[in-house]
Parts: sequence; structure tokens; C-alpha cells
Amino acid sequence: MPDIITDPHAHLGHIAQRLGIAAVKTVLDLYEESSEAFILDIGTKPGDLKERRLSFGGYRCVKFSAGLWPGRESFAKPRASLAYLEEDLQSGDCVALGECGLDYHHMEALPDQQKAIFRSQALLAIEYRLPLIVHSRDAYMDTLEIVAETALYTPVVIHCFGYGPKEGEKFLSAGCHLSFAGNISYKNAGPLREAFRLCPMDRVLCETDAPYMNSMPHRGKASTSLDLSRTVDVGAELKGIRSEDLSRQTSLNAQRLFGLKTPRASV
Repeated sequence: MPDIITDPHAHLGHIAQRLGIAAVKTVLDLYEESSEAFILDIGTKPGDLKERRLSFGGYRCVKFSAGLWPGRESFAKPRASLAYLEEDLQSGDCVALGECGLDYHHMEALPDQQKAIFRSQALLAIEYRLPLIVHSRDAYMDTLEIVAETALYTPVVIHCFGYGPKEGEKFLSAGCHLSFAGNISYKNAGPLREAFRLCPMDRVLCETDAPYMNSMPHRGKASTSLDLSRTVDVGAELKGIRSEDLSRQTSLNAQRLFGLKTPRASV
């Protein structure tokens, strides 16, 4: 029986595309049997909440966010994209806004265009009193500038954190939470592991970003939320604590962030 651990960042529709809808239902059925663990299904495209809600809204264990990933679909008609997003937020079905942010690796729009739509979403997160889930790749300084302003008013999560300890300290000083995925287990992830070690227990999260970022020894294979336990095992070793203590604390942190029921115990 795999460990059932709260996964604060997964893309259930993408998992279905990679592994089939039956695989997703198997995962969700296992999570339904847990009294507290949940999966946060993350929005990335304009107006995608309706389809995700139709597919997975019948599961108690599934919670939703809505957001505009920094990709071409969002930038094609930015005003319309933001209007779709606000419509999703008004539904009341979202516990967070995101993922959104800056991606200077794929660079599907100019930095100024990316920053403009990111700032707009940060303002919506503040307006709707929702945590902001942030994607940041090769865009540390510009991301920090925006989230430092936002974190004064609403919680901010740097998802799939991909920087080192110095950057981690800056994000933490700005009031952010750091969420780590399976790449902390990769051979070349020394700086990332250092960032994990320094992250305070009350501001660390562990996620899958499923179907991506599968932890070793399954790097490159499609992941699901059932793979989260291996990431937690690596994180627990880095912290010098038991895996069950880390999973309990990260679940508690996620429940607090997203305004959901608090687990019975914490470390």
C-alpha cells in the first residue's frame, strides 16, 4: 500500500494524458480512503477549470486552483485570458491562484509581457484572498521583485523550487513558502538540497508536479501523487528527521495555506 500524502501541486489532466484516466482514478480512489490527504489540481490555461471540475470534481480529495502559466495560450489574448481566470475565481471552487509566474527558459513571451500578466494575477490573488502559486524558471530577480510585494498581503508558494540556498533565503525573507519536487533527488541537485536544508519546517512543502519531476530512481517516467513518498524520504534524510514527521508537517503546512481542515497532529 503506497503512502498517501497531501500533494499540493499536481496536474491530473496531464497525468490522464500520459498514463490514462484509469490510472488517475486508481490514485484518486486511494486518496478518497484517506481521511485528510488531498491533491491540489493546478490550473495553467485560460478557462480550464470547467473541464477539470467535470473530470475530477466528484472526488472529495481533489481541490482546485486556477491560473495562467506563462505560455503562448495565455499571452495570445491577455485581457481575455485574465477575464477567463477571474470567472473561474468567482466560481468559489478555487483554494489558490496559480500556477503563474515567469519562465525565461522557454521564453514564450518577452519579459515585460510576462511580468505584466504575472502582476495582474498577483493582484487578483490579493483581491480574492487566495494563496499565489508561482512558477519561476531562470527568472529569479524579477520573480522576487513581484512576490516580495505580494507576500505582504497573501501567502506565496514558490512551486517546484529550482534555485539554490542564496535565492531560497531571499524568497524566505520575503515571506514565501518553498515547495520542492522530485528533482531534489537528482545527482546534480546539490544547491537545491542545500536550499531544502535551510527552509524552516513551517514553510516547506513537498509536491510532485505530476506527471513531471518524478524522483529517483524513476526520473523521466510519468509520476503521480503516489510517487511523493520518495521525495519526502529524501527530504527527511536532508533534515535528519523521520519521513512520517516530514510528511505530517508538509501536509499541515498545505492545509494551513489553503484554508483546509487541519490534521490531528504535527511535529
